[in-house]
Amino acid sequence: MQAFEFEINAKRNLIEIPPQYKKIYSKHMKVILLVSEKLITKKQQYDFSDVVGKLEWQGDAVQEQRNIRDEW
Repeated sequence: MQAFEFEINAKRNLIEIPPQYKKIYSKHMKVILLVSEKLITKKQQYDFSDVVGKLEWQGDAVQEQRNIRDEW
């Protein structure tokens, strides 16, 4: 299998093969896409703004951390 490399901007979800590669027009090919910018694939994070300030800690936070460490 031969490899040809070129950069091009997709137009309307189409990628045109440049004319200098016309010998591969209408041929079977395997296409590998490399996109330069990172695509957003994270799930949308939960917005906690509706619960901010509604919970209050009762107790000594430092002491609780020490208790948790002692459990190990």
